[in-house]
This record gives sequence, structure tokens and C-alpha cells, in this order.
Amino acid sequence: MISIQDKTKCCGCGACVAVCTHKAIALKEDEHGFLYPEVDKTLCVDCGLCDVVCAFGSDKPVENSETQECYAVKNKNIDQLKKSASGGAFSALAQWTFDHGGSVFGAAWNDNMMPVHIGIHSSEDLPQLQGSKYVQSQSHSCFYSVKSELQKGKNVLFCGTPCQCAGLRHFLRKDYANLICVELICHGVPSASFLRSYLDLIEKKVKGKIIDLKFRDKKRGWGALLHATYKKGNGVKHLYLSTGESYYYYYYYYWGGNLYRSSCYNCKYATIHRESDFTIGDYWGIESMHPGFDKTLGVSVLLANTSKAKDIVKRLSDYLDILPSSVEFAKRQNGQLVSPSRQTTSSDVIWDIYKKEGAEGLENYYRKTNRKVILKSKIKRNIPLWLKKSIKSILSKR
Repeated sequence: MISIQDKTKCCGCGACVAVCTHKAIALKEDEHGFLYPEVDKTLCVDCGLCDVVCAFGSDKPVENSETQECYAVKNKNIDQLKKSASGGAFSALAQWTFDHGGSVFGAAWNDNMMPVHIGIHSSEDLPQLQGSKYVQSQSHSCFYSVKSELQKGKNVLFCGTPCQCAGLRHFLRKDYANLICVELICHGVPSASFLRSYLDLIEKKVKGKIIDLKFRDKKRGWGALLHATYKKGNGVKHLYLSTGESYYYYYYYYWGGNLYRSSCYNCKYATIHRESDFTIGDYWGIESMHPGFDKTLGVSVLLANTSKAKDIVKRLSDYLDILPSSVEFAKRQNGQLVSPSRQTTSSDVIWDIYKKEGAEGLENYYRKTNRKVILKSKIKRNIPLWLKKSIKSILSKR
């Protein structure tokens, strides 16, 4: 039976839970809210399948002998582009899948604003899966649904972190020609309960119930802006916070080494060798690599890692503006294409405060130690977008 002695060897993909037909395995939270498998020995029959499907814990290295193709892409559907975190590569691939009679699986918020993978079957439901969700979702709950769709001969697109995509493929234990795996360029993941404690704190402050959350709202253009939609009384209100105004966002975005799962700092998938069909993320630095490509509403980097992916790219001209690029360009400001995130020396301090004092204690600590960051962020967030563009235009001409 599976037994996690070293937390760096478990990514929490849940493949072991999904494959156990005896329901002998459940995911249990540790002190930081991260989920790890726990076996009920009274139900376990020692079949060994949980170990067989454990991709992350195996010593097998990540390999892909195919030559990658790299592209800078932007969704042609302006509505989908605006709702996307970057250039809308995922939504374009999803739309292509719908148009070919397929289903799409990805992370969505449930009624309690917790992240969970779900399956959708039309573009009307696509907004549920769009946008970055900087937290670990439970993906294994949909693995059997994915398998069922594949066995019916339907096209299926599954989007998740590299370890979630690997977990699904090992769970299936078979290559399916009709499966398209799309992995994110992943920095690492905080736990869902850590996020939930932060949302509880926000709800307490605004005296409302959060019903939607966007980590990368484009009200101020392509970048980082937290947008929480909440119910208060009979109305719906909105809260916008820049990275420096939110301890969760700041520690994730700038000091991510404080919040991630132990396995994220030893991620075997943070390498240029990619097993999924596609790898997608922000094309940071696009202005210097491809200065003529409009980046106003975001640009995605799209890596086609397999023959299947390369064939699909040829058929995406109706969905995406596609510019051939270079893997070397993409790597320059996407470090996780080369190596995992590094854990910072202050992570123990942050986790200790959180353990003893919870979200409020961490909020107080952050505000005491980052006054200048918070003030600068507030000022920057309130500068009109047109003025920001004017300033950048003037500076670029100097």
C-alpha cells in the first residue's frame, strides 16, 4: 500500500485515491492544509495499484524525445481573451475541442470557493475554467469521468498542473489518441485551506460572502490584479487588490517560496522536457522578443510537445493569432521551464505565524513588515490605465 514517508515525493494529484476501487485511500490535510494519502488498512486488499499509478513518487525521469515547437499566441475571440489570465491559449484549445464534439476538464470554484476539477461540454460554461487559480485544486475526482468520455471515443482536453496531468495519464494506464493534456507553467501551489482562511478574513472585513475570485483581472490591463466579487445584503459588490495589498497574493507572487507544497521545490516536471501535449503560460518579455506583437490584453506562450499537439496547432488559425517563436525566448522569464521554485528562508516564520495566529496574525505581520509595499501598490492601482500607458509611451521614446 502507498505510504508517504517523504513529503517531497507526493504532489497530491490523487491518482492513488481515484484508482482504489475499495475506497481504502483518502486525502488528509497536514498542518499546512496540504493533502496526503492515508490508507484504511481494514479496506485495503494489497493490490498495489496505488503504487503503480504514483507518477511523482517514481524514480523514472521525465522524458520526451520529440522536438518542441514554441509559439506566441493570442485568442481571436475578444471576449474569451478578456476573461483569460494571459493570451487565452487554453480557451482557444477548449473551443477547438468543443467544436470537435469533445469535453473539457479543468479547475473551477465550487460553492464554497474551493478549487476542484470539473468537466464541461460547451463554451457557455467555459468562464468557470478560465483564469489563473493560484491554489491546488482536487483533480482526481474527475479522473473516472475523463476515462468514461475517452472510452466513448470523445475528444477530451484536460488542463492542470504538470503533476496533475501526469497523475491522470498514470491513472489511465493507457495512451488515448483522443486525450489532449494541457499543462500550465507552474510555479508551485499553496493549499486550498490556506486560501480559504484568507477568503474568510476578507469576508469578515467586507461583511459579505465571496462568490467569485479572479487572480488576474484585466481591468487594469494584462498583469496581476486580484478581483473578489461578493454578496452583501441584496447587492453584489467588488473588491480589487494589487499584489502588494494582499498577503496571500504577495507571498505567492513575489515570495512564492513561502507558500508552496514541499514537492514543488523538488518538482520533476519543472524542466524543458515536457510530457503533456501542450504547455501554456504567460509570454512575459514578449515586447523584447517580438516587439510587433500586440500585448495589450495579454499574450500566451504555447509549447507543442508532441506530434498530436503539433498537428492541432496547424488547425488553430481560426482561433488564435499565432507567431512562431523560440523555446529559448520562452525560458528567459519563465524559470519553471528550467528548474523548480526555490524555498525561501522566511517560509518557516510565515508558517509558524499562520499555525499559531491564523490568517489574522499573518495579515498583521504582513502589514507591519511591508508598509511601503502596500502604500506603493495602492497608489499604483489607482492610477488610471490611460495615464499608465501615456507614461510608458513617453519613457519608451527616451
